[in-house]
Amino acid sequence: MKKVFSVVMAVAFVFAVAGFAVAAEKAAAPAAAPAMAPAAAPAPAAEKAPAAEKKASKPKAVTVTGTIESIDAAAGTLTVKGKKGNVDLKAGEKVKLAGFKVGDKVTVKYADGTASSVKAVKAKKTTTKTETKTETMPAAAAPAPAPAAAPVKK
Repeated sequence: MKKVFSVVMAVAFVFAVAGFAVAAEKAAAPAAAPAMAPAAAPAPAAEKAPAAEKKASKPKAVTVTGTIESIDAAAGTLTVKGKKGNVDLKAGEKVKLAGFKVGDKVTVKYADGTASSVKAVKAKKTTTKTETKTETMPAAAAPAPAPAAAPVKK
């Protein structure tokens, strides 16, 4: 029984060592293959790799609302000052910066340092109830014009 167990363990050890040798040989083979293969063979593999990288590394879009600190429409760059600090951005292909100037309040959607959209923030009405009352009070306090006297018949 001990002899059978020893033989089985020896065979398992041989297969394990052979498996490691084959795996190491397969790992080294692709590195050497492009040197031996024709130049046309690696091109399809190179085309597939960037497509896979683009899908895997698609950056998440971020939105920032703030004031334009600097802008260069010709170069397509702008700096927006938001709550967390300044963000330097390059305008995307479809973004037009011609209508904006320093000091404008904007909402910018960007990913990886490139703005995909820049929209102006609409100014909110600043009129409050107290301002309205103070404006109408002096007009109401002014004396009303006296009515025209009706001619008296004699």
